[in-house]
Amino acid sequence: MKDFCVDEITPSFKELEHYSNVITIFGGARIPKESKVYRKVRKLARKLGKEGYSIMTGGGPGIMEAANWGLMQAKKQTQRGDIYSIGLNIQLPCEQKLNPYVEIPLTFEYFFSRKLVFAYNSTAFIVAEGGFGTLDELFEVIVLITTGKHKPTPIILYGKKFWGGLVAWLKQELLQKDLIEDLDCITLAHSPKEVLKILKDFKVQAC
Repeated sequence: MKDFCVDEITPSFKELEHYSNVITIFGGARIPKESKVYRKVRKLARKLGKEGYSIMTGGGPGIMEAANWGLMQAKKQTQRGDIYSIGLNIQLPCEQKLNPYVEIPLTFEYFFSRKLVFAYNSTAFIVAEGGFGTLDELFEVIVLITTGKHKPTPIILYGKKFWGGLVAWLKQELLQKDLIEDLDCITLAHSPKEVLKILKDFKVQAC
């Protein structure tokens, strides 16, 4: 397993060195194309692409497909050559099929090596609706950032109605009981405009 993980991680790091301004978008594979959230994520990714951000996802269907598709729409509309649609696909017993909007595919057998690569050079993490896999990715990133194992990076929960209950629980059950220090690394957003403002404000603070 050790050698295989090195074989997954090292080439992926070298590949991603070529790309900057990469935003990772997490979200569920089971979100249908007809859903409102699918359309919202595709619109968000399109807006981000037009602003010069590349998009990295898990490369599968649902939210991941919506994000990769939105980026490719932006690329077609703007004719930009500096934005890319990246997909980190995971091999599963019922194999997850790579969506057709991924330009740069990377394939992984292990979740932990894949999550490490997600965190490698992301400018921000946007988390849309999803299940256990999405929650796992979210809390992995939170732990890395809050423990200083990853540089400070915005974590944007996209969809106030979906994520509001979780944030309230974190405040009530964890923050108020001093089980965590703060929730400053998390921000809620509901529109592309709010996301772009969060990204802009973070850049200003980092200067």
